[in-house]
Amino acid sequence: MLRLFFLLPVTLLFFVAAQAQPYEVRVKIDGLRDSSIYLGYRSEDKNYVVDTATLDKEGNAIFSKNKTLKRGVYFVATPDKNYFELLMTNNQKFSVSTKYSDLFGSLKFKDTPENQQFYDYQQYMRNVQRRAEGIKQQKKRNEEGKKDSVAIYQKQLEDIEHSIDSCIKTLAAKNANNFLGTLLRAMLTVEAPEFDIPETVANKDSVRQLRAYEYRRDHYFDNFNLADNGLIRTPFFAANIDLFFQKVILPSSDIIIKYADTLIERSRADDEMFQYVTEHLFQYYQKSEYMGHDAVVVHLADKYYLSGLAMWATDKYRSDIKERMDKMRHSLIGNTAPELLLPTHENAYASLLKTPAELTILCFWEPSCGHCKKELPLLWDLYQKYRDKGLVVFTVYTQYKRPEWDAYIADHPYDWIYAWDGVETTDNSGKPTTFSIGSNFRTLYDIRSTPTVFLLDKNKKIIAKRMSIEVLEKILDEEMKRKK
Repeated sequence: MLRLFFLLPVTLLFFVAAQAQPYEVRVKIDGLRDSSIYLGYRSEDKNYVVDTATLDKEGNAIFSKNKTLKRGVYFVATPDKNYFELLMTNNQKFSVSTKYSDLFGSLKFKDTPENQQFYDYQQYMRNVQRRAEGIKQQKKRNEEGKKDSVAIYQKQLEDIEHSIDSCIKTLAAKNANNFLGTLLRAMLTVEAPEFDIPETVANKDSVRQLRAYEYRRDHYFDNFNLADNGLIRTPFFAANIDLFFQKVILPSSDIIIKYADTLIERSRADDEMFQYVTEHLFQYYQKSEYMGHDAVVVHLADKYYLSGLAMWATDKYRSDIKERMDKMRHSLIGNTAPELLLPTHENAYASLLKTPAELTILCFWEPSCGHCKKELPLLWDLYQKYRDKGLVVFTVYTQYKRPEWDAYIADHPYDWIYAWDGVETTDNSGKPTTFSIGSNFRTLYDIRSTPTVFLLDKNKKIIAKRMSIEVLEKILDEEMKRKK
């Protein structure tokens, strides 16, 4: 779609611009005058202002430009950061009035039925929530010694939940073909059906709960109309995506990839929604601190960006992604560790893959690194704990200063493998110098800081990586228990 847009003739571009529908939102705020007000929307955790207007001495202002605003939940904010909400739908010519002393409570809309219904719904929710809060306080006061009263209050709260659900369903059905309907349906929780569990099944209730969880997990986004990009400009859409991937599914990279692909493929019904969902997940997992989530990043990069499906991505953006992925993909958990054939401190050569071990700790480090100074002695202690059970430690000095390396080893004569990427020689003037043997270890293991630690199994497959020695010890304990 974007590619075709950039190929459109200039005359057609002018025609499209001329056909843009202007928005015109007339605002009156009694009790506020000669002040700037702001029209904007909230997406993720940021507010975006799209227009500014100035109230005259009567409190009147007009937001208006010769373009169509994108659908969504918008706000009108005053200089003191008070605000009220309104919907920007297909109809973008309407009026709203209120009082500065009671911005929300005094709202009145004209020529926009969707906004009036949205406001009525918000009023209903405020009243119901006040009532529910009062019942909760009464329930709390009677929790000790008045079980019958507590049961009555609990039933009242459940009735309120049912009435809210019924209200949303009714209003959503009434607005099935507009943005208000999209918004309300997205607020509904997916209901799991009643599962018929045979009497012969043990722990029927647990099985029924598991089936209900699996159903809600697999249908979590059923009520979200991903063909309507207005959801992007709401306060809750990104929060629901994050909630699902943080709390609803397990944080396993394979599971995340499965559900990320499902959501992204559904979002392709709309170009803007496709870009938003894909970028949101791609950026989110690049910042994830969970071990192994880099596999999610590589998968999304390969499937959507480097394949060309992400048509919004510029050549520079794709090039940067490719460069980064080429460093990440070699050392993903589950992969066989890339071979390192390196000179040792004793001027022999050590092969990572040919070094026999039940488990191998691969540690990239340097003596001048403050964190390394703390972690390597801890690693030595851990090595002593498990060396008799087949643990091998293979360390790689990441710099090329032989005297620095020699001095550290003289002070720490640990009997593990000390290797590096360097070779000592002399230059044309006979001066000692060091050069790299070209093992490419930084790219193969994506070394960006030290210490960087990997744990490999007997077959040199990567079990864990980029962890503290404290976390490494816990993982080793579990691995050793599993081997018994």
